[in-house]
Amino acid sequence: MSDFPQEIVLADNRRLTLREIDPADMLDLIEAAGSAINGASAAAWLGYAEMICSVTAIDGVPVQMPQSKDEIRDLARRVGKVGIAALTPLFERDADEGLRDVAKN
Repeated sequence: MSDFPQEIVLADNRRLTLREIDPADMLDLIEAAGSAINGASAAAWLGYAEMICSVTAIDGVPVQMPQSKDEIRDLARRVGKVGIAALTPLFERDADEGLRDVAKN
């Protein structure tokens, strides 16, 4: 994500500090997911969890990278619907850019 923002302000005026998930973080996320990544919905679950785990602070209060499925769920609740609504376009845009890059090659 070449233009991934470091911070976004939500409709409810909360601020989310963000960072891109790197390959090592993704491996940690897969390990934390455990059984959630088995089955047909695994890719969707991981994509959603990646979006949630990109949050490193809420209103300036640091958020630790979740280490378990329950911690990912807890962070999702803290991010909330307003946060997910703001994050989704960032990650959809990245997916669209990735598809365009694959098509070029």
